[in-house]
Amino acid sequence: MKASTRRLVTLIAAATAALAMIVAMFSAPRLFTGAPQAFHTPASATLEPAPAAQVTDPGGQAPIPDAGILTAKLDAILADAPDGTGFSAQVLDLPTGQVLYEKNGAGPGTPASSLKIATAIAALDTLGAEHRLQTSTLLDGDTLVLRGGGDVLLGDGASDPAATVGHAGIKTLAEQTARELKLRGVQQVKLWLDDSLFAGAQGNAAWDKSLYTSNNIADLYPLAHYAGRASAVKGAAHERDAAQAVRRVFARELSAHLQVTDGGRGAYPGGEVLASVDSAPLGAQIKHMLLVSDNYLTETMGRLVAVELGLEPGQANQAVQQVAERLGAQGMELADASGLAASNKVPPAALTGLLHAASHSPDAGLRELAYWLPVAGYSGTLADRLGTADTRGLIRAKTGSLSGVATLTGVTLTSDGRPVAFSIFAHHPGGGLAPHKPTLDAAVRALHACGCR
Repeated sequence: MKASTRRLVTLIAAATAALAMIVAMFSAPRLFTGAPQAFHTPASATLEPAPAAQVTDPGGQAPIPDAGILTAKLDAILADAPDGTGFSAQVLDLPTGQVLYEKNGAGPGTPASSLKIATAIAALDTLGAEHRLQTSTLLDGDTLVLRGGGDVLLGDGASDPAATVGHAGIKTLAEQTARELKLRGVQQVKLWLDDSLFAGAQGNAAWDKSLYTSNNIADLYPLAHYAGRASAVKGAAHERDAAQAVRRVFARELSAHLQVTDGGRGAYPGGEVLASVDSAPLGAQIKHMLLVSDNYLTETMGRLVAVELGLEPGQANQAVQQVAERLGAQGMELADASGLAASNKVPPAALTGLLHAASHSPDAGLRELAYWLPVAGYSGTLADRLGTADTRGLIRAKTGSLSGVATLTGVTLTSDGRPVAFSIFAHHPGGGLAPHKPTLDAAVRALHACGCR
């Protein structure tokens, strides 16, 4: 078999596997009684590839909804509201990429946290789902360097291999470092903090100051515990200086073994590596990011993508946009990576297109992205939405909320079992937080219930 033929068969098999996974994901909602990740077949599982000539519809035999019937149903729900709220949306057939519904779908809108899907895809495509982030210590004379490598989910205690948050523990790093220092006969060190990876890109001029005071974001550093928060408690306040907070915890733990005094801060060029702790795989971090809609972690991912692509860390928005455009997204003008900036402009069609590209990717991490979205009525930011018997466990989507803006972007099956991607935006000029979320839910409920033939 020629190399080109082998590649074609591999890509077709990958697309078949990815869309089969999506069908399976929604075909047995009663299985969703424990952790969602425990009830799926990994995209990386060994599959018997079908002969290329026989694969004409990688989504199976489920019929495609009639676009005219679906349009009539959704137009009735997404009609512009009397209060001035307008809606834009696109529904895409995942197996074929055919547009099934569109209302201003190519027009740019404010995505809010639906943008996190684009950043997740950019990070997976650039770094890979198995990539790990390292926090390390180095010794140079009597200077001990604590260096951040992008892990902002450090825990204060011992490393927990079963966890995502706290997978790498500050206490474990301190104990490993103390052992190495003891072997070298070192009894006193000056602790230097190297938090230079993000090169001063702590904030974003596009963020309103209220986002800081409302605990939605804080200055970003390449090492932090609990995604920049003071503790693992849900809703805990963000640290004003997360890297300095890590240094304090590390110094306290290390002081149980030897004398520690303050050193400097910034890039440190030398040193012998003593110890290190690795984060959970990037895929696990992204799943957590999408479930809880964590802005600090998302902005970290954007900066890591920028660094990997050779851009400045402060160009996280450009890095995400660059990857998204390479995957086929059009019409995006990004100001940040998390969706906090009201000035982000993204068409719903760009997000459905990215979900389509991910579902057909030869990369297993991208194909499994749909599994990491919140589950209707069950997990993450959808735990309290779409929880009735007709939709619970049957829709996976990323929510988005800003003043005057509500969005919902994800995947589901039609009543005939056809996998579809959707992205719906509501925008009320000058309106309150997340207007018309029930309307978005009603549209997705109608989409799921629609055989539309």
